[in-house]
Amino acid sequence: MPDALIPLAELGAWAPLPDRADPIALLEEQEKTRIPWLIPERHRRMAASAFAFFRGSPVVMAADLGRAAHSGLEVQLCGDAHLLNFGFYASPERALLFDINDFDETVRGPFEWDLKRLVSSLVIAAQSLQLPTDWQEKVARHGARAYRKEMQRLADRSRMEVWYRRIDVDALIAELPKQAFRDHLLNVSAHARQRDSRQAVRKLCAIGADGQLHIRHDPPLIWRHAQMEAELGLDEPLQLRVEHTYAGYLESVRPELRRFLSGYVMVDTASKAVGVGSVATRCSIGLLVGSREDDVLVLQSKQAEASVLAPFATSPSATHQGQRVVEGQRLMQTVSDPLLGWTSNAHHEHLYWRHFRDWKGAVELEHLDAEALDLYGQLCAATLAKAHARSGDRGALATFMAEGKRFDQAIAAYGLAYAAQSECDYRQFLVAVATGRMKSASA
Repeated sequence: MPDALIPLAELGAWAPLPDRADPIALLEEQEKTRIPWLIPERHRRMAASAFAFFRGSPVVMAADLGRAAHSGLEVQLCGDAHLLNFGFYASPERALLFDINDFDETVRGPFEWDLKRLVSSLVIAAQSLQLPTDWQEKVARHGARAYRKEMQRLADRSRMEVWYRRIDVDALIAELPKQAFRDHLLNVSAHARQRDSRQAVRKLCAIGADGQLHIRHDPPLIWRHAQMEAELGLDEPLQLRVEHTYAGYLESVRPELRRFLSGYVMVDTASKAVGVGSVATRCSIGLLVGSREDDVLVLQSKQAEASVLAPFATSPSATHQGQRVVEGQRLMQTVSDPLLGWTSNAHHEHLYWRHFRDWKGAVELEHLDAEALDLYGQLCAATLAKAHARSGDRGALATFMAEGKRFDQAIAAYGLAYAAQSECDYRQFLVAVATGRMKSASA
């Protein structure tokens, strides 16, 4: 891999290499380690739209980014910085914040890998809204500009100011110039504040015949572990395996949080399919109850596989993939979920744990108009710059982007070209589904 700075014209160029990997083959290889009966559901979700395919196939873009020349300016990457991996969540002080909120693919690498994925997703979102070509170019260019300007602002701030910079949602909404977008964020943030463990319990749980609260069994997307058959090669009872996994997680959290969690008892667990790209990995939820009827807590564990960017990363990450995800999240977010932790299960698969639905919410792209998408893209790009500035040389990054509009235009050109490539890959994926090469669940 080259390690020298590259010209902006080369940074903004996209053309598939003659030996570019078959995107369908990349997806098939990735799915070899996934839960077989959930793979058709993954394909169904990815087939829903060009944006859904883009969300579910970061391995394809990673292979393209990793084989190209890069800037050599390393930061902690989100690794999958598309528009819907930004959103709302609660701080420990119960303030609603906006930040990157998915770190399954986090590694250290060249800053533009994240920025190119974000701007490409902006173009694909603009196309899904049927915006004309000039608007597609505009939102891409404005996204790149917002990233550049925020990084240049942060380059003039102290390290302490950069480290503690956070985006408070209420303050953000108050400053927005466009009424329609402001109203949308007000609605989404109000909905996010209702998403907590008690809301999750109302939606996902029921009182059983024994009078005890449990998770509703709704296969194949929600499968209570208590109702699953024994797994081949594992003699230990499932409940005991769950207890051992939870005990391993507790060892990874801070002592005061172990004390906090000791006030709860885990009474039920279930596998639960989530997202698009994560479908068919081992994702579970755990129901914990305290001494009061309304004292409930829902935790989520997610399988952490090696990042799709791992073969191309410019610095090593933690060998435990759950630890990699947690440490990357803490480095990129100003404020992170205090219940983050990691462990391994009886299959020796790596997991990370987090608070489930703690005021989590996301903008609904299909409800945005052209100007709102433009503003949202700029918000995400500035947020990405904040995250990168925490772990990279913000002065060197600002200097690299000093040519201003030429940088913006280069990144926008890449986003437009790669969105076209992703559309071709999506059509190839639809053919694979139609011919049965990629099995898909019925709607």
